[in-house]
This record gives sequence, structure tokens and C-alpha cells, in this order.
Amino acid sequence: MNRFFAPGGEFALIERMFAADHFARDGRGLGDDAFVWDRSGASRPLLITSDVSAEGVHYRLDWTSPERALRKALAASLSDINAMGGRSRKAFFNLGARRNWSDPVYDALGAALRAMEEAFGFSVAGGDTVKLPDSSFFSFAVAGEVEGRPLLRSACRPGHRVYVSGALGGSAAGLYLLKTRDVLARAGAEEHPLVRAHLDPRPPLELGPLLAALGGDGREIAAIDISDGLSSELAHLARQSGCALRVDADRLPAHPALAGAFAAGFPVRDYLLHGGEEYQLLFTGNFDEAELARLNAVAPVTEIGIVEAGEGVMLREGGEDRALEAKGYSHG
Repeated sequence: MNRFFAPGGEFALIERMFAADHFARDGRGLGDDAFVWDRSGASRPLLITSDVSAEGVHYRLDWTSPERALRKALAASLSDINAMGGRSRKAFFNLGARRNWSDPVYDALGAALRAMEEAFGFSVAGGDTVKLPDSSFFSFAVAGEVEGRPLLRSACRPGHRVYVSGALGGSAAGLYLLKTRDVLARAGAEEHPLVRAHLDPRPPLELGPLLAALGGDGREIAAIDISDGLSSELAHLARQSGCALRVDADRLPAHPALAGAFAAGFPVRDYLLHGGEEYQLLFTGNFDEAELARLNAVAPVTEIGIVEAGEGVMLREGGEDRALEAKGYSHG
């Protein structure tokens, strides 16, 4: 059984490979969305994260273009810095390119990188390239700065409210449509709102820094980005904070395109709870009305539950509570 992360999947592999002294609940070890590096003489801690996106696991080029796959891979790393309350400053880019890619592909990749640099205020500072015979990958290491206190997964406290930004279920439903090819026969399939939610996620990159600023007065604010699914992220927070989280199924904000998109009986609820690659923020804290208004001005925020003494995650549904199993997506 995992002692630090949510149970199962790739999290168990991480705990198997590293000794206990590699893990930390203060951001200075394995365990959070990014590593907190306290630099001597620096007024702000540095946040560092690394991610890889591999063809056949995270994307398929019969579903999307190389430049769109790159944007999604980079968005995942920017989201990790955001989840710690920081702003991305530098990125290091490792490209595994298909050997048959032509110059226009590299032109499109460069244009996508430059557009994201301009939009989000960071710059690519280095990296490496390699050509592969029949596959591709994008790998990013991103460094950022946090102006307030870093947001940690271990900062949930009894009495805190549980919030989520944006909407849930859209990315997983888009992946379902791609896998079942329900939309691919139609013109403009990539622009179906659910498919777009999967292929082109938009993390709320102003929300993390605002939360960190609100926590600058010493109060605890916990956060994590929803990359593997809400149920898994809730379990991470509960386990690392030593608290119980209780969420209300009726409060979960569903992606608006889910309404009427599928036949009766489609398990929308499972997509809200367990769908991954949303890159929205799940966070806890206590906020007054004025602060909630500031947060909502940056990204839509929904209160979905409460933090309590105890352990684990409970789901309230139909007036009854039951344990919520962590069944988020595993990149395997």
C-alpha cells in the first residue's frame, strides 16, 4: 500500500523505487507538483518540475498535429508550476522527433513555442533533440518563481473548504470520443468542444499565483492540479495532509458540452470523478466573499466539499456518504 501518494498505478512505482528519505511534505522532496528550491540569498524560492509526453501514451498523431501535442505537453508542465503558486520563467525542451518529419513540421513546432512564450511570460533556455525511427516525444523541465508561500499538497486543515476551478469531465469525454472515433468522420472533429478540451487544455495560470499571494499572510492553502483525475488528486491531498476530505457529487462542475452529448446511461459521473488531464486546480482553504470574488475573476471556482479530521476521501451522493476510491487515469 502506498504510504505517501494515492494508492495504485504509477504512484506505487515511484514509492517502490525511492527510499523514504526522498519524500517530503514541504515541497523539498518527492511529493508535490514541483520541487521547492530555497536559493541562498534569493528573495523568492525557485520551483522546478519535469514532464514527458510520449506518442502512443499521451497523444496520437492520427488525432492531433505535432504542434498541438507540443502545446499540451508544455501546458502540463506550466500547470505544475501553477499548482505550486508560481509563474513559469524558464523552460528546457527535449524533443524526440520522428525521422520523417519535414521542415514545415519544425517550423510549426517553433511557432507554437514562441506563441506560448509570449502568452505566458517564460522563455526556452535550452534542451536537446533526437530523431526516432517511428515515434516521438516532448519533454519539458520548467522553472518558475513564487511570490508568496508555495502551495503544498500537505496544507489541508480541518474546517477548510474544498474548491475546484473550471469544469470537469471534458478531457476524458473527449478522449472517449477520439477512441471510439465518433467524431473523426465529421469535418472539424478537432474543434468538437470535448475533443478540444482533451487536445488543447487551458490551465488557469493566473489562479495559482493569486492563491499563493493570499497565503502570504501565513495561512494554509493546499493545491494540486488535476492531471490524473479528481479522485486521485483528492486522495493525494488527504494522505499528505493527514486529513479527511468530504465532497458532494451534486456540486461537481461538469463541462457544459457533456449535457446532451451522449445517450442515456453514459457514465458522466465517472468522468467527472476519475477523468484525467483537466489541468484545473483543486485547492483548499478559507476565503471570505471578497477573496472568492477575486478568485472567480481569474477563473470560475466552485466549492465542492470540506476538510475534516480523519483520513481518506468520502463522497456524498444521494444523501449518503461512501468512501471514494482513487481511480484516476494512469499513464501506463
